[in-house]
Amino acid sequence: MLNYLENTKIKQNMSDFIQHAVRQKDLQKLLLEFTDIKNEFPFGQLAYKHYEAFGGQDKQAITQLAAGIELLILSADILDDIEDQDKDSYPWMRCQSGVAMNAANVLFALSFGVFSKLDHATELINSVYSYSIQSMQGQHLDMTVEPENEQDCLNIMRLKAGSLFVLPCMLGVILATGSFEKKVEEYAYYLGMAEQLENDYLGLFNKDNIDFKRMQTLPLVYLKNEFNPSSSDLLSYFQSKDKSVGSEELKDKLKKSGAQQYVFIMRNLLRNKCKEAFKKLHLEASKKKKLILFLIGDGEDENSGIG
Repeated sequence: MLNYLENTKIKQNMSDFIQHAVRQKDLQKLLLEFTDIKNEFPFGQLAYKHYEAFGGQDKQAITQLAAGIELLILSADILDDIEDQDKDSYPWMRCQSGVAMNAANVLFALSFGVFSKLDHATELINSVYSYSIQSMQGQHLDMTVEPENEQDCLNIMRLKAGSLFVLPCMLGVILATGSFEKKVEEYAYYLGMAEQLENDYLGLFNKDNIDFKRMQTLPLVYLKNEFNPSSSDLLSYFQSKDKSVGSEELKDKLKKSGAQQYVFIMRNLLRNKCKEAFKKLHLEASKKKKLILFLIGDGEDENSGIG
């Protein structure tokens, strides 16, 4: 994890980029309000740790890269929330949707301005373009296609979430070396899919989640098979307006349906694929151990919300 000072520097850089580039005061104020709620920067951390692992030493450059990545990710989060009409506690969900969408577009453009000023700018921007387009295509499929089976869900997860995890990992490597590393791309896709699956499971405990209207996440597609009466009961509950079931009761029902165990196994399969792909990486043993501990940890489930 990055320390408090490193996180503070990323946040300060995000603010500095906004204040330097956006002179329209009302828009500037709005963007600063959006960034101010962020105190943790997981995607920036992915870039930071890969930069260090691959020999990068310029602290100012990696901090700027991390800030640019977090501006881009915030842009994607805002658009995702508007498209799904959820998370109304966030400031961008409390203003006119058109205004929020324009602000998201500004953040996206600002991120490219950051990347263009760093070493290996062409390679950085090409990767940002490639993975952003992939993720946007995954978001489109997520909103328009009803997955029929497990593989359909995994394909969408790979595009939508996997791409956004590959992006910071690859940018950290490129900033350090100037080169694209295929092996990093391979394991980072699995890492993103595993994280998305856990988020989808935790989303089952938020009855206002838009996923219940579409019934398209992997845990919900599993329940739609109706392998047992508990699955059928949960489907009826998720599609109703009833909000009376508490989290412990819901957790028990998910366990009886087999959904909890299914998500746990699928998440671990994806994590194991990540580990297997990671083994192919050519790095010093000490750097390799440090990086995998950051990505996965030394235990299976100490930080998991499943179970």
